Amino acid sequence: MNIALFIARRYLQPSSSGGRLLTFASLVAFVSVALGSMALILALAVLGGFERDLSANAVKFTAHIELHGFGKRLLENKTDVLRRIKAIQPSVQDASAYIEAEGIARSSTFIDGVMVRGIEPQSDVTGVKANIISGKFAFSSPDAREIIVGNKLAQKLGLERGKKIVIYSTDQSTSQTFVSGTNQSTTPEQALQSAVVEQFTVVGIYETGMSEFDDLYVYIPLERAAAMFAIPKDAASGFDIMLSDVQQASETAANLEKLLGYPFFSQTVYEKYSDIFAWIDLQKQPVPLVLGLITIVAVFNIVATLFMAVVQKMTSIGVLRALGMPRKTVARIFLLQGVVLGTSASVTGCLLALLLCVIQAKYRIIALKSSIYFLSAVPIEFAWQHYALVLGVSVTISALAALIPSVIGGRIRILKALSFQ
Repeated sequence: MNIALFIARRYLQPSSSGGRLLTFASLVAFVSVALGSMALILALAVLGGFERDLSANAVKFTAHIELHGFGKRLLENKTDVLRRIKAIQPSVQDASAYIEAEGIARSSTFIDGVMVRGIEPQSDVTGVKANIISGKFAFSSPDAREIIVGNKLAQKLGLERGKKIVIYSTDQSTSQTFVSGTNQSTTPEQALQSAVVEQFTVVGIYETGMSEFDDLYVYIPLERAAAMFAIPKDAASGFDIMLSDVQQASETAANLEKLLGYPFFSQTVYEKYSDIFAWIDLQKQPVPLVLGLITIVAVFNIVATLFMAVVQKMTSIGVLRALGMPRKTVARIFLLQGVVLGTSASVTGCLLALLLCVIQAKYRIIALKSSIYFLSAVPIEFAWQHYALVLGVSVTISALAALIPSVIGGRIRILKALSFQ
């Protein structure tokens, strides 16, 4: 066995001669590094979980790219536009047209504003179909008075599958801007007087986990939406586009605008939900600060502990030097002492963090308000890179912190060490 490592481990044991003060200092250093490592792992796991789940929810609910018309201008010749969009290979995977307008939903118990979207379920490319929790993502006919609503909206309106809901359409701007591109302003009274009122039967309820969407969007057949909003048959409000790789969204969006020209305007999922992704980036900014604080705590505690070890082991150092131990070996003893202390503490902190992460991921103990955070519980990401980063930083810091005391311990003269009281 390496003599320096053997002695370093003996110095760290509570039973070794060194006094209670040194044992207590070693314990404080161990706990501080362990807690710091645990805190950093938890911070990285939670932030990574938020980024993963929020990004996945945003992408799975909506298309990678949405193609609109400037100023709510309707887009003509949707069949030809779809053909041209799908011709962009291999980045474009699929595309579908939709009609969208604002409306008011009313049940027997409640009333709320909604965004009405007309779709063809068989060709819809968004992820709503995968999030149906009751009923089906389909209509009996292209002109059926049937509707699919979000779970949160259904709870507010007291809806379930088979129940009736009334939709008031006060958004006539789509038909007004079809040719002229201008939007005639109307007063609230005029809007209500000209509102189209239709009754729908709930055939499906979806839940994405993001309450902002579950509370807003309702889906009706495309042809019914065209009739309700007085839109020509071959026109659309926009197009949903799915890509083979969402990372190509910005580049593909620019190519689409260049290909189709005015009045087409593209918006990527990252632009549409920029506030969500900006919030994620904002949460990441304190991580370097946390890492810096952990570094400072580790350095001060390990340095203080090793200085105390050098002082209290002065006589032992003198004996070892008198027996012929080289200065480098003495210095290596205290260097290894700091590395062993920091590494064992960091490993302990990482294991505690892993245990807490497993508990949260399995039992979802810490809940969140989905209306604020878009998620119902604190998400956790398990990434080996986080643990490798924390362990690597801890070992490096421990070695650097132990360097100065170890050099001092190795330079102590034999006579001075033996005569130290």
